[in-house]
Amino acid sequence: MGMWELLRRFRPAGTPGAAAPAAVPANPEQQAAAELGPVFNALAAARAEAAGIRASAAHDAEERERSAAAEAGRIIAAAQDAARSVRDEAFSLAQRDVERTGAALVTAAREQAAGLRARDPDALDRAADAVVRAALAAIGAAPGPAPDARTGSP
Repeated sequence: MGMWELLRRFRPAGTPGAAAPAAVPANPEQQAAAELGPVFNALAAARAEAAGIRASAAHDAEERERSAAAEAGRIIAAAQDAARSVRDEAFSLAQRDVERTGAALVTAAREQAAGLRARDPDALDRAADAVVRAALAAIGAAPGPAPDARTGSP
């Protein structure tokens, strides 16, 4: 306590003028406590209510967060299922396209082979013999006598 506080405690208790009975020295801390005590008591209830509101809000926030996480999980699962079905459909479309293209190529190759056979019936046999000789030469085997394409005997 400073000097000023000490001197202030001995200030006159009444208004200037005639002499008055002796008064109790003033104590500002005690006066403040007496004045503010009811206010702080009233604030204690408000603080408790605010703490309850905060706790309730925190609980609500956690519940909403859990709910949002669950909903996000459902959305992700649905998206993954949709992606799987789109992938499967795209694969089926691509597979059908490949089958159509392959069938068209096989048909074209058969038509071309039929045309070659019609022009030179022995050309395919000579080409097959050349491929077999080249394969045997590549592996170092000696080629045997070429079989007759029509009878299958050497």
